[in-house]
Amino acid sequence: MDLSKARIVFFDESREQCDALEAALLDRDAYPATPDTFNLLFRTAHTIKGSAGVFGLEALVRFAHVVENVLERLRSGHVELSAELVDLLLECNDHLRRLLDAGETDEAQALQDLPQGTALLERLGNYQLQSGAPAPVASTPPAKPPHATPAPTADGAATPYWQLSLRFHPDTFRMGFDPLSFITYLGGLGTLHHVQTVWRTWPPLAVLDTTECFFGLELVLESDEDERQIRETFEFLQDDSFIGILPPHAPIADYRRIAQTLHERLGEPVAEQIERWALRNALTPAEVQAVQAAPQDNVLDVSAPASTTPLGPAQPKARNATATEKPERLLSARGESQHVRVAAAKLDRLINRVGELVIAASGITLLAQIRKDVELAESVAGINALVENIRDDALTLRMVPVGDIFSRFPRMVRETAQQLGKDIKLEIKGAETEIDKSMVETLADPLMHIVRNALDHGMESPATRLQRGKSQTGTVMLGAYHDAGAVVVEIRDDGAGIDCDRILAKARERALVPEGRLLSDQETLQLIFLPGFSTAAAVSDLSGRGVGMDVVKRSVESLRGVVEIESQLGEGTTFRLRLPLTLAIIDGFRVEVHDATLVMPLDMMFECVDMPAETQGQHARQINVRGDWLPYISLRDMFGMPGATGPEFVVIVQFGSSRAGIVVDKLLGEVQAVIKPMGEIFKSLHCISGSTILGNGRPALVLDIPQLIQHAWRSERRQTHRQNAPLAQLAEAP
Repeated sequence: MDLSKARIVFFDESREQCDALEAALLDRDAYPATPDTFNLLFRTAHTIKGSAGVFGLEALVRFAHVVENVLERLRSGHVELSAELVDLLLECNDHLRRLLDAGETDEAQALQDLPQGTALLERLGNYQLQSGAPAPVASTPPAKPPHATPAPTADGAATPYWQLSLRFHPDTFRMGFDPLSFITYLGGLGTLHHVQTVWRTWPPLAVLDTTECFFGLELVLESDEDERQIRETFEFLQDDSFIGILPPHAPIADYRRIAQTLHERLGEPVAEQIERWALRNALTPAEVQAVQAAPQDNVLDVSAPASTTPLGPAQPKARNATATEKPERLLSARGESQHVRVAAAKLDRLINRVGELVIAASGITLLAQIRKDVELAESVAGINALVENIRDDALTLRMVPVGDIFSRFPRMVRETAQQLGKDIKLEIKGAETEIDKSMVETLADPLMHIVRNALDHGMESPATRLQRGKSQTGTVMLGAYHDAGAVVVEIRDDGAGIDCDRILAKARERALVPEGRLLSDQETLQLIFLPGFSTAAAVSDLSGRGVGMDVVKRSVESLRGVVEIESQLGEGTTFRLRLPLTLAIIDGFRVEVHDATLVMPLDMMFECVDMPAETQGQHARQINVRGDWLPYISLRDMFGMPGATGPEFVVIVQFGSSRAGIVVDKLLGEVQAVIKPMGEIFKSLHCISGSTILGNGRPALVLDIPQLIQHAWRSERRQTHRQNAPLAQLAEAP
């Protein structure tokens, strides 16, 4: 079988298992120290180990085996989940990831242990104490004391070996399992003395399905492992396949039970099964006679398997297949998966095709309007509705929970707090909020810098917090929610807050702000995003070089977002990142200035009004909208176009809590806009987020509303400051 595709899925799922293991170790609220959590930890490690064995990652299997032993002692109550053990298990989890990376890139490396694992194995050995003595620690699983070999009794077999009767589900291959991998894994648990294939009856070649599994296995295993360890080898198959396991020196009656059960469930003759055991020297001739002579009342009840015989669940009796009939499925089928993995490149191609479809639909709509054909217009309207639904569904495929990013921070907050000697807990809210997948990696770095600064600069030491009447434990909150067509990501702490006076003084000291220039609190807080700006007294390993917050602003603006800051000295700080829902296709509104067509995101438009005659001065740039004075900007003036020759309109736009007016010449209506990047040469262009192609084939610029709003407010404040400056000078004159 070609396991290359299954191997790719294995590495993806194993990394997800490592993420789940880390989350269970760090989140005591969601995963309290209870037997359920300990069982989850054990099962996760065991799943990684079992899957790695299927793909021959021996180094990973050996290391995960020792981790599994410690987790087994944890769930059995022999050790406690202390902070030291959590730290050790987190380091072991990191090493599992290193082994996964090594095995994925180099199959030869999958057989060799990495040097970082030696020290971890030694530390794990301290938690594997048996009778007061440390368990052996090596690169191979710790050996168990050999079984004693009791003399055979009248009803017991003399063989000291494990007897395994495996009958695989017909869908075993389709489910991605290779029976040969189980044989390889069992060989690592001991010595296989015999392997025999048992075939089911094949249908005629005309109806033969080559993806169906038609065989089972009879195995003789010499191993010192216990029954649980051997049974867990088949954990992924035990619900679907028949797994019969007989321990060394099992009673003769149990052999008869296995043979009779295989006959009842799969139609295998009892005598044929006993003959297999005799041929492989598992039973002596006298024992074969004892099996054949076993009384029928020892037959296993297939509706309620006996606890003394480890068998799979009861299955319906098979019926004989005719020459023209495909054999009936003998075992229960596994439920279909509810999720399908799709390569990111395929998803991107789909979004591109949908974008081209949207542009083509716009062209058809324009053609229908020009021809004024009623029937054509109705058909086009139906097509547009379907295209819009396809667009929404396609964009939904690109959305991923923001929790994929938030999950990286519990570990970082815990270790950073330990490094700083602070007591800090992390709260996560709104992890189910979805964002465009293209934002995930770009957003990770800004969040990392903000959280790290909150831990280092924002949070006080436990003693200082107690002196200020606060709780000794500080809190950092990561949250996300949707707001007016945007995704808002908040980072809030209850620390010391930001001192605006100190920031302003530092900025003037470095000649970043001229003396005498007045800044609002929000403008002062925005100074921390200047390259190289820092108020830290000393540079530490975490912060103080003045580069992190610059990265935050550039990264968020590259996503067409803005950063808002709220801070109260002594109470804490909130960073609010507002981002668009998607970077691909938007509902837009077309406007025209002079002879240029522009597109605004529809979800940021509040209303459209005629340009009012009443404005507050030619330079203040404010308009009165039903009693509210709003700043506005003229796109005609911004782009240096000729003066207006007709009436103008004001589009009131809103982003977050800020509003402003944008003056245009014409309002042309709604449009679905496929946003195209502007290219490297226009990277520094402000107030434009991209371009799109209209239905008539002409390009149009997509306006960046957040930057336009900020530009309007900055212009208004500058004009107000210029007007008030002479009055302030007169007031200060003697």
